[in-house]
Amino acid sequence: MQDKEKEEWDGELKNLYQEKDQLEDQIRMLDKEKIEKLQNLNEELENQVVLLDKEKVKITKERDNLLRKVKNFKSKKWSNALKMIIFLSIVDLIIIPLIVFTLHISSEWLFISLGIITFFGILIITNYMSGTAPFDTGEVRKALTGSFIVVYFAFIPLITLGNVNALALEPIKTIATNFTWLVAVIVIFYFGSRAVEEFVKNYK
Repeated sequence: MQDKEKEEWDGELKNLYQEKDQLEDQIRMLDKEKIEKLQNLNEELENQVVLLDKEKVKITKERDNLLRKVKNFKSKKWSNALKMIIFLSIVDLIIIPLIVFTLHISSEWLFISLGIITFFGILIITNYMSGTAPFDTGEVRKALTGSFIVVYFAFIPLITLGNVNALALEPIKTIATNFTWLVAVIVIFYFGSRAVEEFVKNYK
């Protein structure tokens, strides 16, 4: 009876050892699969890091090229604006007075031509520099102020030098005084409206 029980215990012990070996094999297999998964995941992450580094280098190059283009465009834009200003100055200071005095046209047309050409010239230049398609109120305000100032600076020297002789002395003084007040109001309105716009923008 004892031998039989001993054999049964030996059999159960043998089965337990076999189960232990099977469990160890399963654990090793699981560890192997886990290690393989981790290795594959690590390789994928390394590949992603390499791709991200390449993308970063590409984006950096594109950004540098874009910055260079913007810088060149700004310098070209300022160069073109300077050419336009020089051309407008030549038209205002040389061509218009030359045409008026050569053809003996009335002096009033000098101021009319200066005002119109300067207004549209400044309007085009400011619109070109701002890069907006429609003309906004700021550009029109700059053009209006600039044209009035140019006409004023042309009007006062001509009166002082006595080249405007179509009117009597007193009416000329009255016109000059009123024109001075008008230019002063326009200049004050220009800077005042700019201050109000900045205040409203900062308040929002």
